[in-house]
Amino acid sequence: MLNGKAGEWISIVLYGGSMLLLLEWIYPLDEVTKTGYTSTFVMFIALCFILSATQLAFWIVSPIKFLGLLFVLHQLFFQPSFLSKEWVSLFWDQIQLNVAFLLTADWVSLTPFFRTLLFLILLWMLSYLLYYWFAVRKKPFSFILFTFVYLTVLDTFTTFDASTAIIRAFVIGVGIMGVAYLQHLLEKENMRMPAMKTLMMWIAPLLLVIGFSTVVGYAAPKFDPIWPDPVPFIQSTAEGSGFGDGPGAGVQKIGYGENDERLGGGFVQDDTTVFYAEAPGTQYWKVETKDTYTGKGWVRSQEGQFERTEGTLQELQPYSDLVELNEDYASIQFEDPGLLDKLVYTYGAEAVTYVQDSMNFDVNAITGEVIPVVNGETALPDAYRIDLQRPSFPVEDMRSVTEAGEADDQYLQLPEGLPERVVRLAEEITSEHDNRYDKAKAIEEYFSTNNFIYETQDVAVPGEDEDYVDQFLFETKAGYCDNFSTSMVVLLRAVDIPARWAKGFTEGERLSGENIFEGSKPEYEVTNNNAHSWVEVYFPNVGWVPFEPTVGFDNNSSFNYGERQDDQLEQEDQELEQPETPEMPKPEEGQEQEEDDSQAAAGWSISKPMQFTLIGAAVVLLALVIWLIIRKRLVIMSKWKGKRLEQHADVDTFTEGYQFLLQALAKKGLILKEGQTLREYASDVDLWFGHGEMSKLTTYYERVIYRDEPMDEHHREVYRLWNRLVNEILA
Repeated sequence: MLNGKAGEWISIVLYGGSMLLLLEWIYPLDEVTKTGYTSTFVMFIALCFILSATQLAFWIVSPIKFLGLLFVLHQLFFQPSFLSKEWVSLFWDQIQLNVAFLLTADWVSLTPFFRTLLFLILLWMLSYLLYYWFAVRKKPFSFILFTFVYLTVLDTFTTFDASTAIIRAFVIGVGIMGVAYLQHLLEKENMRMPAMKTLMMWIAPLLLVIGFSTVVGYAAPKFDPIWPDPVPFIQSTAEGSGFGDGPGAGVQKIGYGENDERLGGGFVQDDTTVFYAEAPGTQYWKVETKDTYTGKGWVRSQEGQFERTEGTLQELQPYSDLVELNEDYASIQFEDPGLLDKLVYTYGAEAVTYVQDSMNFDVNAITGEVIPVVNGETALPDAYRIDLQRPSFPVEDMRSVTEAGEADDQYLQLPEGLPERVVRLAEEITSEHDNRYDKAKAIEEYFSTNNFIYETQDVAVPGEDEDYVDQFLFETKAGYCDNFSTSMVVLLRAVDIPARWAKGFTEGERLSGENIFEGSKPEYEVTNNNAHSWVEVYFPNVGWVPFEPTVGFDNNSSFNYGERQDDQLEQEDQELEQPETPEMPKPEEGQEQEEDDSQAAAGWSISKPMQFTLIGAAVVLLALVIWLIIRKRLVIMSKWKGKRLEQHADVDTFTEGYQFLLQALAKKGLILKEGQTLREYASDVDLWFGHGEMSKLTTYYERVIYRDEPMDEHHREVYRLWNRLVNEILA
């Protein structure tokens, strides 16, 4: 018969294993859903399991769990002091509001607070259920099986990579099954728990099998999948049901497509490689542009004229002399282009070179298309090289454009049924700016500072009486690149700024350790997942300039923030005279010697006991100073960093200040998670403090680091945001 103490320990081990398995259900939520702060739920689960394992009375455990539940809600949603009168009032208001939604079956309107409350109650109930099945019944197999099914489904149908999670679940599951079988064997044979030495002889082989299986399974070479990826298969066989290229709602397959008449609806990922690229840096790969927005999607008002060339592409992007050009090249090698039958190229493309004889290129300066032709038929080459004159767009010259219009009417077109509130929003966003560039930047940055979300699956499709842009701007605020880019074009045109819709691919993923090309430039793998759309704005003294409004993406084009070229010549002859430093008088020869002698005499006049006392006091004082410096090091460093940031408006100082801010936040417990973007982390920090200062500061930081924008204009605002955040952290 198994003794009570041994049985309790086995129950605790099994119950602890069930908690670890349940955590494997929580970890993926951060990636595959909109659930944030999963670490908070992990701590609540640990609290519930620990309290259940104590086997204390129900009337003791339940109030503690309930307080833990309330504290989690407090940390996530409430600003007043915990359980204060104002806090209780807000809590009760939320309960009443959501109960009203429940009574009317208005499930969509349930607030995040109430959804989180229901989720916490579910975790509470699961802690009881798993205690019964693992610690009491000792029947762990079903939950282990469900955990494997859950992880494999997520790995197959979402972007979550469950490789490591499955290994962890395997180790935990086999360990639990081994302990459960040991307990079952001891009870069946009516045996006592063996001595530790005997027990280790039983457990050692189990640990050896688990360790060996894990290492072999992880390190062994993996065969390619026998069956194709089910997601693309389902897409390809579901034509007519909302899948594939073309107008209509439903889930679509990501990748390049011709038909953009009906935008909207979610899509699933497809990591099929379209092409490999060798490029001087991160580049957007352009395919074509469209000019007419219908309220539902994009079409062309004119197809343009194709000109047959032997490879010249200069007509695609004619830039003025104000644009600085740098000679370079890029190489493309197609792998699986799918529906793509046009060349991809980057900004500044001057000519395309291909080794195949008799290949020509039909170039359309209006639509931006480059179609390769062999003997009158379209034939995409396997590989080609592009000669580049990479542009650096002059910001100050673009700011000189203050008037509207100055472009073909096709790039100012808007549908007749466009809701008036879209136009009012565009005017509101740009009201503080007097030139075309700053207005375009204000619209570009509007999405990243107003709680818009990048979403690829749960994306709305406008009804017959709804406008695609209006729905995104005012109702859903969730979508992918087509939503963001189309909305920016419409907002620009609403304030008479000519713009058009561009599509192609982002830069892809940089390869390491592979040599697809023989050159020395970075190499990238571009997949269907990198299909993308963005915005081009016309500046009459420059040309078409790309802008990137999509949240989470950065404009890879180069911008020159120096002075206007017309003004640079005027300052070449202006030099400021440096004042001469006055020469300080030298001390007289006898004076220094007299001071040294007097100091030496004063030193010898102190007795030895007094010297030891002073030395001891100095050591204690030094130790105290060191202790205070260590204890207050963040405060001291904040003063020094703040002073530097206040006096210097350069990238290095801003970077040092921002990194110090991350360190201070980490000391407070707000740690930047692995794989988490700075914008996601900033949102977490803002939710903690109850304001949006960290997101604003991060926006400036990304613009300075990734876009090479000078911070002179925003220096005071950057310092104010940084100083406020540091003060709140150290308060």
